[in-house]
Amino acid sequence: MAKKEKAEEYGLPSLALVFGYMAVKELQRIEDRVRVLSRLGYGNAEIATICDTSPAVVRTYKSSLKKNRRSRRGQ
Repeated sequence: MAKKEKAEEYGLPSLALVFGYMAVKELQRIEDRVRVLSRLGYGNAEIATICDTSPAVVRTYKSSLKKNRRSRRGQ
C-alpha cells in the first residue's frame, strides 16, 4: 500500500486539476479564483490544491461569496 501512495504523490496531476489551473491562471485574487472554480464544479479540496491554500480557507471564501449574492438580491 505504501508504494501505491508514493506513486500517486509524485505522479502527473490529473487532467481536471490542469484545466483548473488554466481557468484561473490570469486571476490574481484568491476570491476570484474560488468563485470561478466553484462555478466550474470543483470541490473545496480541488480548489484548495489549485489555489495553494487549505480547504477551510476555500470554505470561508465560498461562504462570503454566498452572503454577497444574497445581499445583492435584496436590493
